[in-house]
Amino acid sequence: MATSCVPAKKMIYLQPEQQESSDKVLTYDRQEYLLQVNDILDVQIKSMNPDVNAIFSGQSVATAQTAQASSQSGGDLYYMSGYSVDNQGEISIPFVGEISVAGLSLAQAEKQIDSSVALLFSNYALQVKLGGIRFSALGEFNSPGKRVVLQNQATIFEAIALSGDLTLLARRDQVKLIRQYPEGTKIHSLNLLDQSIIGSPFYFIQPNDVLYAEPLPQKSYGLGVNGAQTISTLVGVLGSSLAVTLSVLSLRP
Repeated sequence: MATSCVPAKKMIYLQPEQQESSDKVLTYDRQEYLLQVNDILDVQIKSMNPDVNAIFSGQSVATAQTAQASSQSGGDLYYMSGYSVDNQGEISIPFVGEISVAGLSLAQAEKQIDSSVALLFSNYALQVKLGGIRFSALGEFNSPGKRVVLQNQATIFEAIALSGDLTLLARRDQVKLIRQYPEGTKIHSLNLLDQSIIGSPFYFIQPNDVLYAEPLPQKSYGLGVNGAQTISTLVGVLGSSLAVTLSVLSLRP
């Protein structure tokens, strides 16, 4: 019974190592994201000419309707309307052509796109954003699956909240973060119980991250998360066993 229960200390996020002041400022270790293959950019080019705006709207009326329907049904809005980075590390913008953006920061990509658009027009406004942050949540989440955050940045706790939080039987001290890099994929182990996670380079999720939460050993016991559940399960098992025993005894001559 004692070993089957999950201690509260294994459930509480962001625990300090020692007694610290509640107004302590925790600094970030921000890592500038470099665009990779399969990322999606939202590129908006506006001018004083309505015809030019129609060309560079990024989507026709039909595509806009399809994108809206996709978004309402839980689909990926910017997959329909944005510009995907292809296997050559390029995006293709109508009338502008192919522009190489892989390996660049968002600011660098905007400059690269701006230099190509400037060859066609002299008076325009350009805006380049990430077409959402896509991530997947697997394992001990209340609502696992693939999600899209329509923001330029999101923390790992925002990602967990979008996935319905971790279950009570999730191993919060060893959550796996599977992250893509230009040279390949790396797996990082994160301790969400320790507040030092805020100062780590993994506090902010990146496009195409995968979060995997392993179950605690208590899940295999099948007795319950807390003492009340464990006692209830044991009482039920003992009650059933006693009923079977009495039934057998009553059948004896």
